[in-house]
Amino acid sequence: MGILASTQKYNPSTDIPNLKGKVILVTGANAGIGYEALAELVYMGARNEGRAVGAISRLKANGYLDGPDAGEVVWLELDLSTPGRTRRAAEEFLKRETRLDILINNAGIGGVPAEAFTTVDDSKIPIGILMSTNHLGPFVLTNALLPLLKKTAAESGSDIRVVTVSSGIHPQCPKMDWKSADGWNPKQTGLFGDLGAYATTKTANILFAKELQRIFDQENVNAVSMSLSPGTVDTESFHSLPSVNWNGFIIYYLSKVTGLLMTPAQGSYTTLFAATSPKARDRRTYGGAYLVPYGKIAEPSKVAKDPVAARDLWETSERVAAAM
Repeated sequence: MGILASTQKYNPSTDIPNLKGKVILVTGANAGIGYEALAELVYMGARNEGRAVGAISRLKANGYLDGPDAGEVVWLELDLSTPGRTRRAAEEFLKRETRLDILINNAGIGGVPAEAFTTVDDSKIPIGILMSTNHLGPFVLTNALLPLLKKTAAESGSDIRVVTVSSGIHPQCPKMDWKSADGWNPKQTGLFGDLGAYATTKTANILFAKELQRIFDQENVNAVSMSLSPGTVDTESFHSLPSVNWNGFIIYYLSKVTGLLMTPAQGSYTTLFAATSPKARDRRTYGGAYLVPYGKIAEPSKVAKDPVAARDLWETSERVAAAM
């Protein structure tokens, strides 16, 4: 979610450079923003094989896979809801590929009540299903693929990007204790608890991207980590809002009435800018940046740019993932 920018300054049809030879993984790419991004890129991470095959068929039917420079789209079974399943997907990817140039952490869920919990991988740590899917899954996946990203970054002429999709709704994140898994779980339920729970995961996305960039810089890895808000996009998750509670109902219909909704294709533009634009290769300018449509650097909330919160979240994520 977010506010639609008034001026479009990025056109993927003309502004994406030749990506031939690059290996790119897009999570949650069978529908919505991820699908539209995949139309320009190559590797699909998704849970459902049937939907993945259907998405690839649509890409072929629409001519996205035609031409000498078109990449092959390959389905990777990926379920981010548990660390174990996420690691298995990463292991499979590492068996197939010897490089990784661009990782787009796009997959996520919404429209889930704040009180929905999951006990992950038979551990006894209760984590909200939103946090386990929207933050912990991308965290585990990225860390499992980090050695390959670093290896590729060491090659001459490399251009490594890690793009994590957040949301313009992240400032609604309530006060959090990032130092413990229990602190991640929402203390409020009902009308505003659901919104706060989702916003918490989207704040975590920004903190994660910033801390990843700090690690890249500390280790002198030639790579850029960014987070972004795609805007208010007419996706399946957006359509599920009215079923959550009155708050979701209000957000959904206000966006419809005011005409602020972007198409999934428009919603993919900022993701594509972050992943492919030659401008975003500049580590000093874009490293750790938070982008809004279409590729504009913006200031996230005070909490989302707190370096202490970012380190606390990273360290807690490591402990929680290791215990699962």
